[in-house]
Amino acid sequence: MARLDDRLRRDLERAARPADPSGVYEGLIRRRERRRIARKVQTGALAFVVIAGTAAGVYGLSRVFLGGSVTPGDGSSPSVNETPSPSPSAEPGRDLGLGFPVCNVTSVRGHFIDSQTSGIAYVATKLGDAGGCPEARDAFNVVAVDFLGDGEAEISFGPIECEPFCSAFAAPDVDDDGTDELLIQNIQFSIAGLRLYEVRADPAEVIPVTVATPGYPEGGFPPGVEPQFWLGGDGFQLDTLRCFATGATGPGRVLIQTSASEVPPDSPDSVWQATATWFDLNADGTVTVVDAGTFEEPVDADPLSFAQGNGICGARLPGPYGSG
Repeated sequence: MARLDDRLRRDLERAARPADPSGVYEGLIRRRERRRIARKVQTGALAFVVIAGTAAGVYGLSRVFLGGSVTPGDGSSPSVNETPSPSPSAEPGRDLGLGFPVCNVTSVRGHFIDSQTSGIAYVATKLGDAGGCPEARDAFNVVAVDFLGDGEAEISFGPIECEPFCSAFAAPDVDDDGTDELLIQNIQFSIAGLRLYEVRADPAEVIPVTVATPGYPEGGFPPGVEPQFWLGGDGFQLDTLRCFATGATGPGRVLIQTSASEVPPDSPDSVWQATATWFDLNADGTVTVVDAGTFEEPVDADPLSFAQGNGICGARLPGPYGSG
């Protein structure tokens, strides 16, 4: 434990992180040490059972956990995150520090504890009781965050619903406070379905973002629900998700969801009939709908006023949703 403590402290010093008056880093170290001690106790107990069972001639090893691997980018820039790895891991059995093995592991780097520390957010499926990787839509799926970027998560949230599976998508700084939130793809289709999660270091937690009261029921966003965001194109439909700085007189940085349909479809006189909804992320992990409206724009407008860029709020997007 002492060697681990020393290594973590050296890493923190090399990264030239700011002072930690609230004790966040120390708290993460202590939490990790307690968890490692608990695992050693569990490992010792398991070893005793194996030895006793073998001596009695009735024990058989039923499962072997294979270590999976996820190779995210270095995330060195605090303003633009590395492209996430949306392809599920082919090797089931990885333990991310959750106390159980997982599969279908995807990850994205982000700055979750401060603007300088590069961490990793994971989305994964709990391994089945028989050792296989179950279908995500029928399984226990989890979001986990490793604040320090060393491959072991400190916090998690689950279960989450997936259709047909989930993946880590991007880590945007939606509220422009210097630390990142997390977008996961919960619906896999040509138009990606996305959910937003708030990540906090003190107290350490990851929580799904919900709509603040009074919500915007007429637009499909009643209070208390997780807003379902969309990104991509399918036929004559286009959905974009962008950040916009409202300036000193507005709420600050907002997230704008635009959904547009080509009317009439495939015609030289077509226009985009679009609806834009503006979301402001609050300190309590909710979003307030601060504006909404409809507009039209020629299909051949270049560029479109609501065109999707390569990123969202400083985070790069995975292909085919972003190209840089």
